[in-house]
Amino acid sequence: MRKSYKLDSIDLLTYFEKGDYVRMSKPKEYSYMTKDKLMMYTFVALLVLTIITAAMWSQVTPINPATMEPMMNLGLTLALTAIIAVGVAVGVDVLLNKLTSDSQLNTMSSAVFGLIVALSYSLGAPGMSLATDLIPVGLLTAPSCFFYVAFISLVGLVVFKKVVGLSGRKIVNPAAAAKFVVLLPFLFTAFLAKDHFASYTEGGLSVPQLAGPIGNTVIGTNGLASFTSYLQSCYANPAATTYPDLNQLMILEKFHGWPGGASSLAVIIVGIALFVIARRYIKWRITLAYFVAIAIMSVLMSTVYADGDFMTRLLFELFIGSSIFLGFFMATDPATTPLTYKGQIVFGIGLGVLTVLIQTYMNFFGGSLLALLIMNLLAPSLDKIGKTQSNNRN
Repeated sequence: MRKSYKLDSIDLLTYFEKGDYVRMSKPKEYSYMTKDKLMMYTFVALLVLTIITAAMWSQVTPINPATMEPMMNLGLTLALTAIIAVGVAVGVDVLLNKLTSDSQLNTMSSAVFGLIVALSYSLGAPGMSLATDLIPVGLLTAPSCFFYVAFISLVGLVVFKKVVGLSGRKIVNPAAAAKFVVLLPFLFTAFLAKDHFASYTEGGLSVPQLAGPIGNTVIGTNGLASFTSYLQSCYANPAATTYPDLNQLMILEKFHGWPGGASSLAVIIVGIALFVIARRYIKWRITLAYFVAIAIMSVLMSTVYADGDFMTRLLFELFIGSSIFLGFFMATDPATTPLTYKGQIVFGIGLGVLTVLIQTYMNFFGGSLLALLIMNLLAPSLDKIGKTQSNNRN
């Protein structure tokens, strides 16, 4: 009797790296999915999010806090950012393929990488930053943001996809690692902006500490404003005369931060649609474990710090742009995450726990980025937890 092997999605993706089709458990049955086709589906999903955000952000024109003059429209800025990031990634991939014999041409993979770079780069000056120039606004607006996005795309493609990939398995998510390295000189202004927590009279933005009670109202001495009002002033349309409800703001539309997470609802719909189409080839267990862990940690922190209401912290932790986008489109990267199902669940839980801890105790509101890099380094060890389905024989 012929013995057959069951291959799970991870095994398929391993074969995809070689550009091959994979024999399934039944004789003469082949997978319809190739790496290029999976990348094409992912690219379309990311492109849909880009178009949605660009259309939504087209109503915003940032004001230069130094000159008080209008700057480039935010929707147009995102469109150009996406074109630049994808153009650099694909162009460099083609160039390396022409110049070196061992550089495989992966056009769709490079295009997906470029869009992830664009959608995970913070854009838009938050409304409350216009009174004081604490945040390096040039990083977040045109034309300076074009240079940084292009540089991140270049570093990520060359260093973290090509060079690191020569050793076999990629170590860290290329887009996350490149962004962190390129923006490291701005650590204390872009990532760990401690002046946000100083009082407004002292030149700060009076943001309440996450390591303390937060909620819909001012609580004790933990900042001069409620955390809800901070989120509203940070993510609402700067031209709006009134702030929207917090639920609407965090779930439907945000006008600052990661473009990929500008509309959490759009990310959820597009992400789930992609998971359904390619459910056997995407590590959805990581995403599920990640969001469950974040929700539990958020409720735990609300209990520990006696928040005025637990929904404010929960909405922030789940639906901040970096968290919602990373959970669907970066945490599931097949090359830098565990191969085994149990390893993926542990990976997602660790990612969620670290995200909340980093955001709470390091004042790093994009804590999921650093958490992802840390968990990427642990992925090889997590492969020892459980075993892939391909190890079992009928």
